[in-house]
Amino acid sequence: MKIALVFDGLGIGGIERVGVNYARMLCSLGHDVTIFNLQPDLADMEVEFPEECDIIRSSFSKYALPESFFAVTKRTWGKYVYPPVYLIAKIGLLIKKLCWKTTCKEDHFDVAIAFAGHFRDLSFVAYEFIKAYHKIAWLHGSLADYLLLSYSYGFLYRKIRNLCTLSDANQGYALEVFPEVARSVRITKIYNPIQTEPSPSNCSLTGQLKNSEDDLLVMVGRFDKDKDQETVIRALKILHEKHAKHPKLLFVGDGPTRTICEQLAHDLGLAASIDFVGAKSNVDDYLLAATIAVHSSSAEGLPTVLLEAMRDGVPIVATNSLPGVSEILGNDEYGLTCAVEDPEDMAAKIQQMLEDPELRSCYVEQGLKRVQDFSFDTISRQLETILSQLVPAS
Repeated sequence: MKIALVFDGLGIGGIERVGVNYARMLCSLGHDVTIFNLQPDLADMEVEFPEECDIIRSSFSKYALPESFFAVTKRTWGKYVYPPVYLIAKIGLLIKKLCWKTTCKEDHFDVAIAFAGHFRDLSFVAYEFIKAYHKIAWLHGSLADYLLLSYSYGFLYRKIRNLCTLSDANQGYALEVFPEVARSVRITKIYNPIQTEPSPSNCSLTGQLKNSEDDLLVMVGRFDKDKDQETVIRALKILHEKHAKHPKLLFVGDGPTRTICEQLAHDLGLAASIDFVGAKSNVDDYLLAATIAVHSSSAEGLPTVLLEAMRDGVPIVATNSLPGVSEILGNDEYGLTCAVEDPEDMAAKIQQMLEDPELRSCYVEQGLKRVQDFSFDTISRQLETILSQLVPAS
């Protein structure tokens, strides 16, 4: 098949790493894969895609997307403003589409996949900026998560028709509330694939990080409000003062809340105990040095970093953020979970893990078994079934 994978930018992040894995899988299955990057200034992950993938870069402004303005209807004056704004955006989108067709070759794909699941790539696929016999919207969470954010997602899903989700949490309820979506789409649950063998690591870096008597907590993730690194920092303070535990904490990632977190670490007197190393593509080098991998998101689709930690033999303490963490860890079968935005509970679970080497070993063993459910072999078979059963786009 000739397949287009469409991304809302290719900066360093979890969705982008998952996209790289799917591109590798599709190429290994013999498909012809083209990558579309709709924010060319975000291109750090482009080098990770297989060499046989063509990469097409085209700036696609979110202000040309009619559905992105739906949020204004929640305001008192929004119902008056939205219709003309929608019309102007729709005209702009049509002009953009005409310009695209005159400047780009008219390839026809068997399948076009809006992989990031954002308005930008969804609109690009739904409004047929590229021709495709079939379309897929990739949801990095459950259908309910997206429809509760904005019904505009439902409108785009109805045009695309095939949905892949990571969780079916509250799906029945969402389809009852939005019956027109239920009548229009085919929904399949599929987990993200992961290489079950760790990537080649920088042994000197990992060894350097391990070369300390202190335990090491590692969190990998962008700095943003929903990732809630502040809870981990406050948990570390509680570990120091209440539990007399003094592990080091290392954050891998960057983003808008990093400065706030650095200031919080300084204000709590933890600056010497916390390292902020920035965004890195070689996250395995850091996870392999960790005593515990910590994760503090308030909401998650299917956090790839937890799978990477399992693969690397690292026990996990994570907030039970829905729907993704429970999909991976179950009811504490494969890692310890704590309440969202609760540094006391996180500190208690980290302390429990630090004090019990047998518990850590048990979770390492269980994690290595669990990650096989996300292996390339397992997911590739499911993906081929999905591709063979697609319904035509509307």
